[in-house]
Amino acid sequence: MTNRTNAEFTQTTALKGTLRIAASPVISQAVLPDVLTRLHAKYPDMRLELTTASPSNILRLLKSKKADIGCSELDNLPLSKAFMQDELLLFASATHPLAHKKSSSILDLQNTHWILPDTEDPSRSLIDQALQQYGVQAKPTIMDSPESIKQAVLSGLGIAILSRHSCKHELATGELTVLHYKVTPIQRTFYTGTYSNTNEVQAFLSELEAYCRLWQVN
Repeated sequence: MTNRTNAEFTQTTALKGTLRIAASPVISQAVLPDVLTRLHAKYPDMRLELTTASPSNILRLLKSKKADIGCSELDNLPLSKAFMQDELLLFASATHPLAHKKSSSILDLQNTHWILPDTEDPSRSLIDQALQQYGVQAKPTIMDSPESIKQAVLSGLGIAILSRHSCKHELATGELTVLHYKVTPIQRTFYTGTYSNTNEVQAFLSELEAYCRLWQVN
């Protein structure tokens, strides 16, 4: 093994500390599994701990030093830095009646069932604004997990406004479809924040950045 190969091997396996990540549900479920897979492949001896939490609890975990880095939709974290742009789009299952309707009307949205996140979800205020723009007064089913909402949409319970990123696999397989009703998609930003500058934190940020570049290309 050459000296260069030795150095590269040592660099990729040297980190053996613990990295504690606190992330909001969408980021925890839709972004971080791929990032942590990349991180584990490069640093197999690093211990990874992921906690799913609300934005307010993410900040609390960072302040109490129970998490090393946080990932949130809200720009309220220490040393906050944007890492990804996301869109909230209107989704239905491929078998939903609106998915096959050739001519669309805003009245369709009033006359179908909606699934909404609870008021603790940072996307709820954005979704409420969109419903006002649609002119829809929904009598929805409320769920407290983005993944539960997505699964309910897949089962045909109703339609929902969800993260494009969290639905990337279902869009690729054709299980979900985006409904277009001439309303501008909701744009939002994902942020990281930390009080720490450990090698483990820097390694995580490096892999997150690499993943985001790959996502933008795709």
